[in-house]
Amino acid sequence: MSRLKNLYKDLVGNHKHQWQRWRDSCKEFCDEVEAMRQRIANDQRLDKNDKEFLDRLLRKQSNGIANSGQSVLSKDNFQAFISNNDFLSTLSEFIVSPTQESFEKFQNAWEKQGKGRRPVLVNRVAAACTREVSTTVHEPKFDQVFNWLIKEEIISEYPLDQDQGWFAKNQFLLSKFKEEFQDELRNRETDKFYLSMFVWGLYENLSNPFKLNKQVVKYGPPGTGKTYLARQQTESCFNIWKEEFALENDDYKIDIQIEVVQFHPSFGYEDFMEGLRPILHNGKAQLTLQNGVFKEFCRRAGEWEIDVHKLGVDTDWEEITIGDLVPYKNELTAPHWEHIFRVQDSSRHVAEAVPPFFFIIDEINRAELSRVFGELMYCLEYRGVKGCIKTQYANLNDSETGMFRDENEGYKFFIPSNVYLVGTMNTIDRSVESFDLALRRRFRWEEITPDYTLLKYHLNEHHKKWSELADNLENLNVQIGNEALLGSDYQIGHAYLMNLKYPPSLSISEVRKQIWDDHIHPLLQEYLRGTGRSEELIGAFREAFGLK
Repeated sequence: MSRLKNLYKDLVGNHKHQWQRWRDSCKEFCDEVEAMRQRIANDQRLDKNDKEFLDRLLRKQSNGIANSGQSVLSKDNFQAFISNNDFLSTLSEFIVSPTQESFEKFQNAWEKQGKGRRPVLVNRVAAACTREVSTTVHEPKFDQVFNWLIKEEIISEYPLDQDQGWFAKNQFLLSKFKEEFQDELRNRETDKFYLSMFVWGLYENLSNPFKLNKQVVKYGPPGTGKTYLARQQTESCFNIWKEEFALENDDYKIDIQIEVVQFHPSFGYEDFMEGLRPILHNGKAQLTLQNGVFKEFCRRAGEWEIDVHKLGVDTDWEEITIGDLVPYKNELTAPHWEHIFRVQDSSRHVAEAVPPFFFIIDEINRAELSRVFGELMYCLEYRGVKGCIKTQYANLNDSETGMFRDENEGYKFFIPSNVYLVGTMNTIDRSVESFDLALRRRFRWEEITPDYTLLKYHLNEHHKKWSELADNLENLNVQIGNEALLGSDYQIGHAYLMNLKYPPSLSISEVRKQIWDDHIHPLLQEYLRGTGRSEELIGAFREAFGLK
């Protein structure tokens, strides 16, 4: 897929359940505008009797298209607008024929009222009247996305001789989107509303890109899809990188770039980093230094930084461009450098072109973390060669086990800049206390809660007659969250109601009882064991879930 399609899949396609309500509200109001367009075309112009429609189009805080933000049109000013026949006539013309010319006339008519420019409100009218512009009506935010797409060469340069205003640039951008997604539009895999909202998704991603959060812990109740989300997010991040820097290189595949481990109480430093393990030599066991899974992972991911460090380039890793390394091309002949020197724009940073590596730790809080990480606490805070340390077994390292050798101090270890460390943890696990404050501040924390919108979307797609189960689960979790003995950490995750294997012929009441008996009831019994209130509370929870 193209980079644009990968971005769409990551930001919209994988999260349609989160966008669907906005998309449906947008379509509903656009249909209302279309009906008004037909009425006006039949010589029934707008007047102040259309107050309800005009209030939603011009003034309402949220009208299904976009939020008005800090742009406010008072009741008195709104009344002045809809009492002005010239203004309504210009608005009518724009609704019937939403072109660049009629948009400029509408802008001028608005400004003539002397009530302030209010560009957000003006642009929001345009977004309601045509799908040729996006729902990102705040001009600076739209420009940030527009300029980024051009800078990254995801879309072509915008002609300098064309109008530089919000409406014209939107038309240009949406036309590029439609060209790129013409097959998906034809096959109804997306539509003009999702493409319009995609611009906002890009803005949000630019504000908080995944690439800035290289150490993340996703936490929440069991069954909320934390590990699934971690894999989905990392796969999307990898696909976006590959399309840009190594599209034709089959050596880089997502399965090679991801390592998944699950922590448990007996998992230690020797498993994670390095340790002495018995190895048979001539039939006799000898203790030999063996690398752990994370150290081996970092040895693979750090090849590029180690090579550059050996060159003695006196520039921070994040600032080195491909052009800076061209003079050393004869020395950087290893296969992992081939795709880097194929990048046409030599001003790109090497750190961007180096492939991302993803280390996912499931149940990260179930091990004794201070023992597992050991001296890596320093490396977690200071990435790259400049943050290198000597490990506990540094003196036993050799070329087979060591990461890189410092001429004066022997073998050292560092966490490469291109490594993403993603942990998942269930908040009900009693071992959560093992995550001390020193470790906590080195990670970004993302709470993952039961997603009823996703569940309802999934049920509507696969088991429409069972879609009410999403409401049942939400009611149950509200009661669990309000119960002092449990609380929100003990909510039931939506994954328990996904991928249901029950016969489609079952009614919703039958499926509800089956889910309760198979999954929810045993879980709640375990949570409430020894409280003395198990029977009482489970009866109330059963009723909240819709069973009597």
